[in-house]
Amino acid sequence: MPSSLVLATLGPGDLLGLILDSTFFGKFILLVLLFLSVMSWAVFVDKARQMNRIRAGHQEFWQKVEEWLDGRLRKRDLVAWATERSDLPLANLMTEVDGLDRVPAVRRGSERVIYLEMEGLERYLILLSTAVTISPFLGLMGTVWGIMTSFWDMSTMQSANLTVVAPGIAEALTTTIAGLATAIPAVIFYNSLVRKIDLVANELDRLRTILEEDAGSDHGLLGPAGRDRVRRPGRHEGEKI
Repeated sequence: MPSSLVLATLGPGDLLGLILDSTFFGKFILLVLLFLSVMSWAVFVDKARQMNRIRAGHQEFWQKVEEWLDGRLRKRDLVAWATERSDLPLANLMTEVDGLDRVPAVRRGSERVIYLEMEGLERYLILLSTAVTISPFLGLMGTVWGIMTSFWDMSTMQSANLTVVAPGIAEALTTTIAGLATAIPAVIFYNSLVRKIDLVANELDRLRTILEEDAGSDHGLLGPAGRDRVRRPGRHEGEKI
């Protein structure tokens, strides 16, 4: 029977017994992997809640931008609404460039806000990428250590009996599974959050374009000279934040 199936048939008490029977080095690796796993889940839950809050706020923001572009909402009312929503990247961009009437100034202000917002959104992602990178190697290290322990016991006991090699092999398999169980969710979390952050960056860039066009038009976006060339924000029909 494959070793993975053997471990799958073990109950919680059996798995705890394997861990308790492991060497100090094996227990240390398992402890590190447990810390990385808990850290990964904590970062993902916190970031997922933040991105869901941003998604809901940005949907409302784009509705108000549509009203502004259609002439149903004054820009100063949009800025006033954005001022009260400092937790939204788009709102912060809107308030930062408010009052700037030259395209270079709007571009510089927008780039400054986009950089700060992206830096904040990407905070703690390094922890996920660290877990993705080192967890398999820690599991592999535990595997190698367990096999080395088995061979050492064989040479010491002058026997290849199953009772001699079983503890080391069990430790090797346990650390391997622990490493994979830590790395697989972490890489899923990391890729999901990176994609969501990229979508926010696209939204920031689209809003920057609109504000630059508003500053570059003599009559504003709602005037006859700028009305026809405004580029409205695209919608993600199949993919959302």
